[in-house]
Amino acid sequence: MGGIDRLISSSLSKEIKKGLKLDVLKNLERELFLEHGMSIKLSIEHFEKFSNVLKKNSHINVSKFEKDCINKIIKVKKKDDEFIITIISQDLSNVILDLFSDIETRKIISKLLENELTIPKILKESKVPKTSGYRKIENLIQNGLIIESGRILSESKKIFKLQCVFHEIKLDIKKDKTVVTGIISKKIFMKSSSMKAILESFE
Repeated sequence: MGGIDRLISSSLSKEIKKGLKLDVLKNLERELFLEHGMSIKLSIEHFEKFSNVLKKNSHINVSKFEKDCINKIIKVKKKDDEFIITIISQDLSNVILDLFSDIETRKIISKLLENELTIPKILKESKVPKTSGYRKIENLIQNGLIIESGRILSESKKIFKLQCVFHEIKLDIKKDKTVVTGIISKKIFMKSSSMKAILESFE
């Protein structure tokens, strides 16, 4: 699990549920829980397991179905060794905009766009108080905007480093909508198990 899987998991699971017949959906949910103890949303972060269970419980073209669902959430373009992600889902755009509406959250994200930092370092450099900082970092992790990037040894114990899933984020505010675009490195993009469904488009 990694990359943008958690970021898109809520929106993608909704599209998947909308796109499947009720009997197929019920069987999928049942088998995912019995075999892996997962909901559809959680299985987005382990996409191969989702794909395998869906193949066993339907006669649809699973690869095409997955790509169609993903394309309703994000649009992906490849440029050199980077990927440009445009958020199509209004729900997902709203989540990101809501996060950016908080000044302390913006400070935290800005420190992680091109850096990998431990939580104490993030709080120190962003000058965000510990009380609210820990809560806001956890919220960013839960929403998939920042991810674990590794671990370091500190005082005889391992602590993890975090980084923003994007190294650049653009908010294009227009009259009728706001378009959110993020640039993601190939290294992080390739960690996304769900993105394997559309990688062949760039080969």
